[in-house]
Amino acid sequence: MLILKEPLVKSVTVSAGAWSGNTQKVMGLLLHVVVQATTTTTTFNFSITDEDGIVIKEWIGNTDELNVETYIPLEGVYTLAIATASADEVFKVYLGIDES
Repeated sequence: MLILKEPLVKSVTVSAGAWSGNTQKVMGLLLHVVVQATTTTTTFNFSITDEDGIVIKEWIGNTDELNVETYIPLEGVYTLAIATASADEVFKVYLGIDES
């Protein structure tokens, strides 16, 4: 498994409760998503949207850390977004993608 750690999604700063950034072009299976706030009490939503603006997956009401295993086929460029964060702070975002 390749852990995708691009500069855009490795360590991001949320401002006014939100952040978004694009992945590089990817093709494979998204197997693991980890989004971690700096503060354990921070709440947030996280979503993945495709090139056509269709929300592929959204996780709502997370506190401290989103750490999920999933099985989502990917092909193209995706927008990753943190929304309604209760604090403006640094988040770590990691995607586990199997490109084999």
